[in-house]
Amino acid sequence: MCAIAGGFSVSTAEMIALLEHRGGDGRGTFARDELGLAHLLHATHSREAQPLAGERLVLVANGEIYNHRELRDKLPQNFRTGSDCEAILRLVENHYRGDLLRAVVEALPELDGEFAFAVSDGCTIVLARDPLGTKPLYHTSHAFASERKALPGGREASCLPPEEVLCLSPRGIINRRIERLGLRRVRSPEEELSDAIVEAVRKRAEHVEHFGVLFSGGIDSALVACVCAVLGHAPRLYAVAMPGSLDWRRLREGRFMDMEIVLREVTPGELEEAVDRVLYAIEEPSLLKLSIALPVYLTAQQARREGEKVLLTGQGSDELFAGYARYSALGSGLEEALRRDVEALHCTNLERDDKAAMAAQVELLHPYLDRRVVEVALSLPNNLKIRGGVRKYILRRVAERLGLSREVAMREKKAVQYSTGVMKALKKLARRQGMKPGEYVEERFRRLMSASSA
Repeated sequence: MCAIAGGFSVSTAEMIALLEHRGGDGRGTFARDELGLAHLLHATHSREAQPLAGERLVLVANGEIYNHRELRDKLPQNFRTGSDCEAILRLVENHYRGDLLRAVVEALPELDGEFAFAVSDGCTIVLARDPLGTKPLYHTSHAFASERKALPGGREASCLPPEEVLCLSPRGIINRRIERLGLRRVRSPEEELSDAIVEAVRKRAEHVEHFGVLFSGGIDSALVACVCAVLGHAPRLYAVAMPGSLDWRRLREGRFMDMEIVLREVTPGELEEAVDRVLYAIEEPSLLKLSIALPVYLTAQQARREGEKVLLTGQGSDELFAGYARYSALGSGLEEALRRDVEALHCTNLERDDKAAMAAQVELLHPYLDRRVVEVALSLPNNLKIRGGVRKYILRRVAERLGLSREVAMREKKAVQYSTGVMKALKKLARRQGMKPGEYVEERFRRLMSASSA
């Protein structure tokens, strides 16, 4: 996890200064005429500096490439560093014949990872993300960055959709839409989904030096923790809750399958103190997004204090397996709704969570958003997702198959903003100021933006 930024006729030094929370383990820049690239390193395994320079191209990347060893064995170029992200550079160079946009489009299907990157041939810059958009990437007509705050115009900057590859040049923007997620023929749903989830956790757990789990005790994070145990890992499980909340009552025993639960009890004062930092991180005056981002930030902050730099999450499971109550009434429209929600995850959930966690200098990795897991899930019939009124039916079956207790596997979902008590606490803060909750968040955001632009 890192910060990337750059563009044409921009000050990369000023841009990267606004992103220092995203990487304290190294920095680097590249400049040629009016073109500039910059990178901040958040080292989770490799400590190789970026930008990475090849024979004809230069790369800055944010994320993790899980098949970099296979690509090293396959590609003809000589690798110069131990960075997994060098595989992106060499793969794109292998496809490059003078058309950088085309080379990136051809290379993307061969990459397995969670990433956002910018690659340049000295004349143009091409931007791309992984199929789900797990790592944030924003742009204007002439610049790009991991967060909007680093870009001229800030809040007006556009998010790059995962299904697009974008080429920036002094002459303007060219974008190309690509098909990123396919369907699979699934013969043994429980077995194939089990194998896909286990492999997704294994890749992430073995890719980094050390990790924890962002934990709530619900089926999504509990299954991730369970698979870690099956694979022989014993990560700490990190959670936050207001005293008296559902999660506080459920998690205060401190153990889950012989793994330690590190539960941070958050006071109203600590929550209020974090509001501005989280609003600045997520860059939106949304009560809903703030109420979800606050637990992410506070958990990541505690994990960082304990020495963690990476947390595995359960994000994406609800959209893949029909976890929300609203899905129950959709009938034949369920498949289309799930596909739409999965494709929108980057802007509804992932960017918010990434920026909240990185404000505490912690990277999030998402096993359920592994490409194989997603494609298996999207290929399953509706009656394996909702059956007999039970949502996430097949995931619950898989969870028991992999060793999760029936009690946890069948646990009903309660949204994190309510289970942690955070939404209730935010409403109290707003009432104390004589405001409605939405007004309170908008006023705090307005003041924050006014102060930061002064």
